[in-house]
Amino acid sequence: MDLGDNTTQIIIGIIAAIVGAGLIFKFIVKKDRNKNPGQVNIKDSKIGGDVAGGNIDKSSKYVFTGSKSSYMSVLLEKFKTEQESDSKLTEFIDDLDYYYNKRKDDVIGLEEKLSNANRRQGFIDFAVEAKDKYHRKLYKYQFSEAAQKINIHLLGLVISYFENEIHPLLEKGEDEKLINSMITERLINPLMTELDENHLGFTAHDINGMLHFLTGNCHLKWN
Repeated sequence: MDLGDNTTQIIIGIIAAIVGAGLIFKFIVKKDRNKNPGQVNIKDSKIGGDVAGGNIDKSSKYVFTGSKSSYMSVLLEKFKTEQESDSKLTEFIDDLDYYYNKRKDDVIGLEEKLSNANRRQGFIDFAVEAKDKYHRKLYKYQFSEAAQKINIHLLGLVISYFENEIHPLLEKGEDEKLINSMITERLINPLMTELDENHLGFTAHDINGMLHFLTGNCHLKWN
């Protein structure tokens, strides 16, 4: 055998070795995939963006927002803390004192005011009783700063809702049934919702009491 035959045999041997190594490598990789389907080792990977061994589902979006307490929620929580610590005030806050006292030009009582507005006697009796009930509750929490602020907030809403929603109906001379219905819908229900966690135990009857407490002190007019 000459040198050329030896060279040919060496080249054929190298090619065979390469092909054999390739087949062995392919077999190992296929076996590993069958053993761990869908898994990719990304240890120490520096790939940017989304990395996954299978499909990436981007169909779901999650939006996280911080909780936001309403003014009323803050006051109710403060009231709860005050009750636990027995913290007390010695006088009314000025704004509540304003609602508590009759206006200087007021010369008649609640009953006469409602009578002048053509309210029936049954309604007047209910109004007086509701006002007295609310007044007792207001007095009960007179030493709580949070309770005073809650009452100030609610009384302010009563005035706003009454002047914007109820008083225009009174000026138009709408019937009592409609007005009472609107008081419930546009004044009482929104305030009950505003109370959120109702630590003071206010009821719809108490909200009626606020309305007539303000009327009795001449902060609201029915005619």
